[in-house]
Amino acid sequence: MAKLIFPNALTDLMGVTSAITESDLDWTIARIIYPTDKPARGTLHDGFLGRDKIRWAMTHADIAAFLVSQVTDTTFSRAAPAISN
Repeated sequence: MAKLIFPNALTDLMGVTSAITESDLDWTIARIIYPTDKPARGTLHDGFLGRDKIRWAMTHADIAAFLVSQVTDTTFSRAAPAISN
């Protein structure tokens, strides 16, 4: 769907993703389906689409908390998990 509606954005995203994943860096790409401005919930569902139970929405505050945690947590090192509340 994104390919039809936002072809240029998808091309840019694929280029950025390739640059990151092909680097020698330790990286984590968090995939978020529906970010919201609601207050932090403090709950986290993380994993991989099609394998783990991921919900739709995630608050901006909880996204930030997850990203900061990845500085020291190596669970998703060199992976692109989906995250949600």
